[in-house]
Amino acid sequence: MKDLVQNRRRMTLGQKLNLAGLAVRENGLTWTLLLGVYGAASAVANKAFGGMQVLREKRGIPGMNSRAMNRAIWESWNWDGGGDEWTPNEEWKASLMKHILIPAVPAGAVVVEIGPGAGRWTGELLKHCSSYQGLDISATCVEVCQEKFGKDPKFRIGLTDGNSLPGVADQSVDLVWSFDVFVHINDTDVEAYLREIARVLKPGGRTVLHHGSAGGAHGGWRSNLTTAKMNELAAKHGLVVKSQIDGWQDGGTFHAAGLYEDIITTLEKPGHG
Repeated sequence: MKDLVQNRRRMTLGQKLNLAGLAVRENGLTWTLLLGVYGAASAVANKAFGGMQVLREKRGIPGMNSRAMNRAIWESWNWDGGGDEWTPNEEWKASLMKHILIPAVPAGAVVVEIGPGAGRWTGELLKHCSSYQGLDISATCVEVCQEKFGKDPKFRIGLTDGNSLPGVADQSVDLVWSFDVFVHINDTDVEAYLREIARVLKPGGRTVLHHGSAGGAHGGWRSNLTTAKMNELAAKHGLVVKSQIDGWQDGGTFHAAGLYEDIITTLEKPGHG
């Protein structure tokens, strides 16, 4: 809807009236009136979104991205889609696994996944690691993943409070992976997670995190995290940015990291494994 409002501003009043006349001639009055209602609703929604952003920044409120809110949402979410409701298409998903996920997993790696959800990436991680630990804020997700992957001896899963990695030993992990999770986590909890990630990673270990870039300004229920804040917090906890991409090229196709100008950041803990 934001796109509709922004594009409409590019037209003069005369152009809008001409367009309305054309719409009536080609589609009839009822359809055109409904289009008008949709346009008005989109303008109201855009104003409401802008007001929410202003209040959030001014008052320092968490919006939709507190730990309590995240827990409530994902506990009640219908996971029948397996998390692929956020997958643009199968080509995108296969390309992400080929170019981002699989190259990130060292041979024989000990892997922690933050927020596996319904196991959208878990199966592929299990194929390439020696040991897997999933941690999710939602008991529902823990149950779903246990049902799917519990027979694999490499698989373990448990609950997190939304900013820690309970039960994961210091300097024991080669890779921490998280996708479509940090986009919904506010910067205070991101910092807590980065502190934990720095604790559990082996020297030379890496974390791959998919997150928002603009503090929620582009919509998509994104948190207040920005790319600059991610980099600041990573440095504070001794993690080095190895790469930061908004998408990747696969043959002749560019695949975006997300629909809302998201970023995939790879961080490394200095030292040698």
